[in-house]
Amino acid sequence: MTWNNAKTLLVTTATMIVASQVVKNVYKYLISRKSSHSEVNKETCDTLISKSREIYDVILFPDDIVRYTTKIQLNKDIALSENRELNCFKLIKYIKSARETLDVCMYMITSNEIAEQIVRLGQKHVLVRIVVDSDMAFESQSQIKRLKEYSFIEVQMNKKSILMHHKFCIIDGPKAMKRKSILKSYAEKLNVHAQYTNNSAILPKNKNIKPFVMSGSLNWSTQAMISNHESVIVTSHPNIVSKFEKEFESLWLENEPIYYTCTRSYYKWLSEICASDLVEYFFNICVYT
Repeated sequence: MTWNNAKTLLVTTATMIVASQVVKNVYKYLISRKSSHSEVNKETCDTLISKSREIYDVILFPDDIVRYTTKIQLNKDIALSENRELNCFKLIKYIKSARETLDVCMYMITSNEIAEQIVRLGQKHVLVRIVVDSDMAFESQSQIKRLKEYSFIEVQMNKKSILMHHKFCIIDGPKAMKRKSILKSYAEKLNVHAQYTNNSAILPKNKNIKPFVMSGSLNWSTQAMISNHESVIVTSHPNIVSKFEKEFESLWLENEPIYYTCTRSYYKWLSEICASDLVEYFFNICVYT
C-alpha cells in the first residue's frame, strides 16, 4: 500500500468517525428537545387545569411544530400549542379532567380515542350528555351508536331543520352539576335502604371544581386532528361558561321524571349509583300506571 492510499484511507476513516459523532449528537439533541417539549406541554396543561387558576388556553392543529407563550390583558398567560400529537393528548387530557359532568355539543364524533374516554368518565359516574346533529349521528365512522349502548351516557340528536354545527363541550358546568345533584338526591330519596348501606359508588363531594369550556372549529374526529388546520379555545371565564351552558340547555330536551318524563336507561344508571331496585321499581310505576 502506497503512502497516498494510506493517507486517503486515514482521512476517510476519520471523516466517517466525525460524521457518525455529529449524527449521534444531533439525534440526542432532537430526542431531548422532543422530550422536554412533551414535559413542558404536560406540565402546562396540568397547571392550567389547576383548581386555583383561571384557564386561558388555545390549542392549534397546524403543520408546524412550534410552541410559544404570549401575554393577554394584565397578568394573564395564554398558551399556544402547535404540535398535532401533543395537542391530541392535551385535548383528551382536558376531557379526562371532568369530575362531575360533561356536556358535549358536537357536529360529529368519530374519534375512537375520545369516545373511549367518554365511556370511562361515565363509568366513573361523571354525568355525560351529548347533543349531535341528526344527519351525522349514524355515519359509517360515527361513535354515537357505540356511546348510546351505555345507560350512563345520554345522547340526543338535534332534529331541528337548522343544522346543528356546534363544536363545544362544557366540563363541570354549574347548571349541569346542580342538575346532577337534584337527580342524585331524588334517587336517594327513593332508596329507603341508602342510609343503611355502605355504597362506595356514590361520589364524594368535590370542592373547588373549576368549570370550563372548549370550543372552536374542531370536530372530534381523527381526520380533523390529523389532516386539518383547526383551533380550540379553552376558557374558564364564568360569563363565557354561562353562555355556553345556556346554549346547551336550549338544545337539550329534559326527559327526567323530576322535570318532565321518565327514561329507563337513566333510571338504570341512577339505580347503579344508589344500589337499589326501588329506583327501577319507581320507573315501572311512573311509566305503566
